[in-house]
Amino acid sequence: MREETIAIGALPLDCGVTLPDVHQRVTIYGSSRNVVLVEHALSGSSRAADWWPGIVGDGALFDPRHCCIVGINALGSCYGSTGPATIASDGASYGDRFPRITVRDIVRAEMSALDRIGIERIDLVVGGSLGGMRALQWALDAPARIRAAVMVGSHDHHSAMGVALNAMQREAIALDPARGLRLARKIAMLTYKSEELFNRRHGRRPDRHGRRQFDVEGYLEHEADRFEARMDRASYAALTHAMDSFDVRSVRLREMPALVFVGITSDWLFRPQDVCAAQRRFASLGADAEYLELRSDHGHDAFLAEPAALRTLLQTAIATPRECASC
Repeated sequence: MREETIAIGALPLDCGVTLPDVHQRVTIYGSSRNVVLVEHALSGSSRAADWWPGIVGDGALFDPRHCCIVGINALGSCYGSTGPATIASDGASYGDRFPRITVRDIVRAEMSALDRIGIERIDLVVGGSLGGMRALQWALDAPARIRAAVMVGSHDHHSAMGVALNAMQREAIALDPARGLRLARKIAMLTYKSEELFNRRHGRRPDRHGRRQFDVEGYLEHEADRFEARMDRASYAALTHAMDSFDVRSVRLREMPALVFVGITSDWLFRPQDVCAAQRRFASLGADAEYLELRSDHGHDAFLAEPAALRTLLQTAIATPRECASC
């Protein structure tokens, strides 16, 4: 593994602001000419092997012994790329002054970073959730540069429910930065899981550590503890705004790489029927688009929680994506 912080200079944003002196944190595994760009979700980093074991790493679906795996920390995040925690020209961090960004801005910054390190062609772009949005944006903005894109637990727009849930989380943070970030994470974890999983894992059992609460409450507290220790609240707001802005349903295609959309049966944040509808929209425009379904009761988080099942599902599809007529 090797890591670099790449200076890409000034970046014009879709909001009309130009962000000066932008940096992108890039992690590279392997040295093959077959490049796989792995796009992280809302709270991930460029270190794809850390958060997607079984999919990235030795012996995984994407093995650095056989391909070059590239991860880029998203613009607006807090793991090495320019974001709200970055020091602005006045000597203070951007914080809440960080400009509103879009998924397209994030991808434009990634393109510039790859240009500067000499990566022109990408065999595959893959990601889940926000990472899936980024993968699809790559397919739209640089169709001649990539061979295929895989979107897992993601489709061609963020739904009204998704926007509403993100707005609630940002409001919680605005009311109380510290406690609000914890509450935002708890709300998010409910959207990432399913009722079936919670009933099986927790039910109405008392807390496993003996505290005066239900076990499911203890689980949410544990997730909030972990998240509070690693996430910047302003980055959380910036990236959820970027997700909310994403809507490419009105796109008109000239050319398009192969597309694979993966729905998750128990996902109610990015419902499988909406993922399938996105595949159909792109297929109707002439794209080579396929729909696959991951059966899991893990909810939206299944793309992280069930890497073995996802690997099995993707192994043949990433070699020869094709249109699916059965979804």
